[in-house]
Amino acid sequence: HKFKGAASLSVAALDGATCVCNSGVQGSINGIPFHKDCWDEPLGDLVQQKNPTCWVEAYKGGLRCCHHGWILLDQDQNPWENQTDEYHMKFRFWFQEYDPEEHQDLVRVHWQTEAMSGEYDVPVRSPDVPPEEALHQISSRWTVRDMIHDCPAGSSYQCTGSSANKTGIHLIYAGGHCHAPSCYTMELWNADNGQLLCRHDPIYGNGTEIFNEDGYLALPPCLWGSKEEGLTEPIFLSFDTNLMSIKRNNNTYGHYGDMALWQMRGVLV
Repeated sequence: HKFKGAASLSVAALDGATCVCNSGVQGSINGIPFHKDCWDEPLGDLVQQKNPTCWVEAYKGGLRCCHHGWILLDQDQNPWENQTDEYHMKFRFWFQEYDPEEHQDLVRVHWQTEAMSGEYDVPVRSPDVPPEEALHQISSRWTVRDMIHDCPAGSSYQCTGSSANKTGIHLIYAGGHCHAPSCYTMELWNADNGQLLCRHDPIYGNGTEIFNEDGYLALPPCLWGSKEEGLTEPIFLSFDTNLMSIKRNNNTYGHYGDMALWQMRGVLV
């Protein structure tokens, strides 16, 4: 035992097959191959929580069941056969002519609390948990640098342009993607100093005016800007800043295909 070192020990069965590679259970839904990329902690909680969304053999429902032309009913039927529903949507855009002296380029930065599944299940509460305490939570921890992708801005939804000679980002907009009706809160934290950067509390409408319609839910985003506009000055986050997201849902009932992503805009500086 004078000398010690690391080594690998392989064990093979003499009277049976030996597995040399296990890539997990493979499968498809309605002929479309199933693939999920759920990340381990600290980046995401889904693997450790054994969330069913990550594995085809456990998948119960969500985006993978909602492709073009699919109808989700209890029976194999199409109530709209030989019928066409037609609807129209109207958009109105306000804009200013670009002035390099007045305007700055906002890059899109994006992160999924459900890293990187794109969705997750909110499991129903245990029977011994009263409805007023029904709460399910997931979290994610990452750095600002994880959201920076050096490729021409606009060429892909992930591209943030060149970060050469830049040290971080001024955060201008943060919007959490939080599904109704089970969304409790979404929080974005600076994990280095404990600063709450953004929090979403759903606002339930009780009237008839815009953004306060009875039966509808509003999730106002977090905004930063000039004092003249009545906003808080932009927050600077270095590329090495550690961030944390916490998403809480009411789980009186279970939900499939829920999301907890952050869509943000900022200026590289």
